[in-house]
Amino acid sequence: MMMKKLLTSVLLIGLVTGCDSDSGSTPEKPVVPESGKSKYLTMDIKPAAKFTGEFYVKLGRYDDPVTHWIHDNSDLDNKDRPKADGPDVDFNNDGWIDERDAHAAGVYNPEEVTIKIDAAQMHQLLMTNPDGLGAGTARPDIFVPGHYSVFDALRYLALTRDDLKLDAITSPEESGRDTYEFVLSWDSNGDGVFDEQDNDVYANFQGKDWHFRSKYDGGEFRKIDSTISGIGPQGELTYSRMDQFWIQPGMTIRFQPFSPEMTARRRWAQDREMARFEEAGGKVIVPTLMFNNFKENEQPKVISNLEVTAHNMRPDIFQPGVITKMDVFLSAADAGQDILFNYWPTLSTGAKIEHFALFRVNGVASDVGRGWTTGYGEKAIIKDFTRNSRCDFSSPEGGNMDLVVDPEHCRIDWRTNFGGWAVHVMSDVWVMNQPVEYVYAEIKSHYKVWGMPEYSGKEIMERDFSKAEDGSDIMTLQVFELPSEQDGTPLLRETHFGWGIADCTECHNEQKQPQGHGGHNWPVNSSDGFDETQPYYCATCHGSNGAPAGHGETARCFWCHDTKENRPLHHGDASTQRRYQASKGEVKSNPYIYNTNSPKKELNALPRDSMGNYEEYTDLMSSVNSDWDMSRVFPDPYSCMTCHPSQG
Repeated sequence: MMMKKLLTSVLLIGLVTGCDSDSGSTPEKPVVPESGKSKYLTMDIKPAAKFTGEFYVKLGRYDDPVTHWIHDNSDLDNKDRPKADGPDVDFNNDGWIDERDAHAAGVYNPEEVTIKIDAAQMHQLLMTNPDGLGAGTARPDIFVPGHYSVFDALRYLALTRDDLKLDAITSPEESGRDTYEFVLSWDSNGDGVFDEQDNDVYANFQGKDWHFRSKYDGGEFRKIDSTISGIGPQGELTYSRMDQFWIQPGMTIRFQPFSPEMTARRRWAQDREMARFEEAGGKVIVPTLMFNNFKENEQPKVISNLEVTAHNMRPDIFQPGVITKMDVFLSAADAGQDILFNYWPTLSTGAKIEHFALFRVNGVASDVGRGWTTGYGEKAIIKDFTRNSRCDFSSPEGGNMDLVVDPEHCRIDWRTNFGGWAVHVMSDVWVMNQPVEYVYAEIKSHYKVWGMPEYSGKEIMERDFSKAEDGSDIMTLQVFELPSEQDGTPLLRETHFGWGIADCTECHNEQKQPQGHGGHNWPVNSSDGFDETQPYYCATCHGSNGAPAGHGETARCFWCHDTKENRPLHHGDASTQRRYQASKGEVKSNPYIYNTNSPKKELNALPRDSMGNYEEYTDLMSSVNSDWDMSRVFPDPYSCMTCHPSQG
């Protein structure tokens, strides 16, 4: 098809290098800026998001034959994993039906066309106001110049493709729902004509029921619990307004037609938000905010009729006064609740997050694989998207809507666990200018699903660092206490020539003139089974040598401190990356998460490619502290928690 021609129109302070090997000269001390940390944050950071790079678009519904095959051959009443009906489809005889069985039956999810959007080209075109909806974003009341919504991406596609046509555009004011509404035609059969021949289950021609799904870039992390409950190739669905949903570079957006019932349900939810806004005199007042940490004998904390005000935590993206879901929790903090957010940078998987995340509520903090997750909406729609959804929206629990959903439409549009809450949309970018009925935060755990060991960094753990199967090289890992002034030990001061350098062995080693400890006889934690010098063991007598305090996290520090901009310097092999290959038996340290061979089926979490097909990890680059390995000199999190204890 001919295309239209495009219109032309932080986390770490950089430490200095190690000491001079000959002169013993004093290196320049690292400069530590004064903290400007917000009272709402665990660290001092101000994100600066840019609309650069690329994002990706897919058009039309995706049938997902693998999921359908699993549905047809599974017991969906089993809440954990689908259970095999019989040996005829359980091809690997493990008692469960999953993608591997589908593949053995010859069923795979096929690749589909991906449209690559260059952010700079989209910005250049839309700044000319080519469709009369505004120079730049169509919602300048929401986004600062240079940032865009999903609706803006649709505008751009309609302007640059011959197979898309955007008609009958209704403004946010005219729609009465504070969002653009439109009619879209897609020449899905590629014959150059927009007509009814383009329709399939739903209307691709003059369709009034188009909306979007989204999927964020997860980097190399391919674990999804199941395509039945996971996002698969379709993406996550939400009732959110398309023109208020921020595009983050790297994400994938799917534009597709839905059923008329889906459109009615989405508009019903939005109408209720608008009515609540009017009733409150233009204020955002949330009727119910609930915190549930699931502690025994402790009831959830409920806050009623919370007035939400803008805290402008993302001025790099939103105009002053725009309210996000993060503002709900910060308004609760202003009302006396103990609320803290932390910040997720680019992760060790390569996933570019760069958002604030709810970290602590009333003394209960996230703990590695267990933490706070958030959601919001009308109470009646909280359970809309489940694996066994019946779309019973006319019931009192469903909101007493005058709506009956075709069972096939219910199956296609609603029947997924991961649907309408788009759990990967972070709170700081989820616009909520109209009050929803219900906002919640609750503790969820991935320990069982991912098979991670449950530790906070304080527990003592034994680990086999050897390649031998007899466990002949067992070390004991533990967090040590730092000395105090009263202990009488020789604490390092700022006058120490290596102040701020984490790895003592850069200067104190056999090649350089020794200082103290009887020549080369450096203290080694032999009682725990180690035979090398460990700087964090040295810190038990000499202190942390200027190491900055921690920020509340307790383990798996490599999740964030493994990328180019966040990797810890002067931490020996923990500052490096290496290649791990399954062919050499190196992708084995955590088989539960990444390659599933566990006899415990609740841990049977498979890695999958972007289309939802099973795909093992075979070759990857990762830090020495990772799911594949652990440094013996700077083991994560034990060395981290020793030298970087959290304040408060």
